[in-house]
Amino acid sequence: MNTTNLTTYLTDHLAGSVAAIQMLDHLIAVYGKRPEAAQIRTLKTEVEYDQQLLRDLMDRFEAKESPLKKAGAWIAEKALELKVNTSPDDFDILQTLEALVLGIEGKLRLWRSLQCVETGLDLPHLQSDAHRQIHQVELLRLEAAERAFGASPSR
Repeated sequence: MNTTNLTTYLTDHLAGSVAAIQMLDHLIAVYGKRPEAAQIRTLKTEVEYDQQLLRDLMDRFEAKESPLKKAGAWIAEKALELKVNTSPDDFDILQTLEALVLGIEGKLRLWRSLQCVETGLDLPHLQSDAHRQIHQVELLRLEAAERAFGASPSR
């Protein structure tokens, strides 16, 4: 097994999870007391759980968190936050949700890729969770698109 490649892959995904949690915090604040905020809080809890699984796996393979990658994820998330400012409109929410759904798609690919490594994780269950999360965020994203573009749904 090429542990160098594996640990690089895991640290990349860990950095992505850091950015995802920051985006989720931003969305929770944006949605405020709207029902969507509860959905996002639940999703954040799930992403934090997945992040801990990833950290545990990194410990198992003796991978160290990369401060540089973690800082890069933080900077990327802050750049997105600057773009969507502190009182975002629906277009800004759309862009944040789009970045988030792409990140969850990446997490799904992570769980699929790890099938070739003995991880001890229930990878089919994690993949199923990722599919559900993608669907959930995609529905929110489409609602934001409808509001941002002022169009009637054509689904």
